[in-house]
Amino acid sequence: MIDFVNSVKSLLKIETVRTDNNLFKLHYKFTVIMLVVFSILLTSKQYFGDPISCDVGGSKPGKDVIELFCWIHGTYIVSNTLNDTELPGLSNEYEKHLSNFVENTLFSQSHDPTQLIWQKYYQWVCIMFCFQALLFYIPRYIWKSWEGGRINLLVKDLRGPLVSPSWNVDSKTKLVRYLMSGKNSHTLYACRFTFCEISNLINVISQIYLMDWFLMGKFTVYGIAMKTFQNFSPMDQVFPKLAKCKYYNRGPSGDIQNYDALCILPLNVLNEKLFLILWFWLYILTGLTVIGLVYRFCVILSPSIRTYLLVGHSRYVGRKQIMCVIKEISYGDFFVLHNVGSNVNPLIFQELIDGIYEYMKNHKRIYKAHPSVIDL
Repeated sequence: MIDFVNSVKSLLKIETVRTDNNLFKLHYKFTVIMLVVFSILLTSKQYFGDPISCDVGGSKPGKDVIELFCWIHGTYIVSNTLNDTELPGLSNEYEKHLSNFVENTLFSQSHDPTQLIWQKYYQWVCIMFCFQALLFYIPRYIWKSWEGGRINLLVKDLRGPLVSPSWNVDSKTKLVRYLMSGKNSHTLYACRFTFCEISNLINVISQIYLMDWFLMGKFTVYGIAMKTFQNFSPMDQVFPKLAKCKYYNRGPSGDIQNYDALCILPLNVLNEKLFLILWFWLYILTGLTVIGLVYRFCVILSPSIRTYLLVGHSRYVGRKQIMCVIKEISYGDFFVLHNVGSNVNPLIFQELIDGIYEYMKNHKRIYKAHPSVIDL
């Protein structure tokens, strides 16, 4: 258990400077940790034992050889009816109901009752979870490269509940000049972050289809089917607990001998639960990401929302001041200012807004655009 905890400890590091939002963290932090934990659980023999155990009989070839063969080449179940006796204990008595459900959802095709359904994914599940974790981290990696530590340089030594001694007139003047001298220079910076948010949405939708392909078209309706059918698992065809395996060998006379092995797959008890959790989470995350993008575009289009967000960083900031500032700066400049406000003391942010407002007054930018605003 100590090894397990240490494996995911590095992913729990709390960043001192925020350059994204909580929704972004759900993608590259929470989801990545969840997938890594899934992968570690599936590879922990000390908790779940061997991934496959086959009954081959005393007179048959070595048990270890057949188990290794079945693990590499896959096992199968027979799609049968209630009266089928070819594979006792493996018939899915609810298959007709499940097939009708899947047909009605238009996500799969019906199967011939005697068709063999193969499971050849066992050795790939852990790798697939790790691959998914990598895909979820890519937008974060891109944004971190593009961001380049800009916000960290701006708010260096200004974080914390108390006003830093390094915050003085000179440092405030430098920060104000940086934010105001290059008007509209941060548009690309903000667009890159929006691009990464869109990439998160594309990625999570792609992950749903990736899992559907990986599980032979059964993942898309997994959660719905689990809720609809309460007396059995609709994923028994994908995650059977018992399955058959055919092993071929040459006898003493050189003829080919066929051995049927009945295999127990204990990991499928865990697999079906993990994929159910993943199904719900991917759909929830998709919905949250869509809402987040709608919110992002509302912020881009609405100056009043941007005003509200900046006011939220410090209750000491005058609303009229911020309204005047918002009308004079681009969305990119607002985005940087908003990130600065998320990382500094509220009193420092108030003085920063005051400094920006005074800078605009001195450069006639407020009076030209809003001659009625003289003193606030």
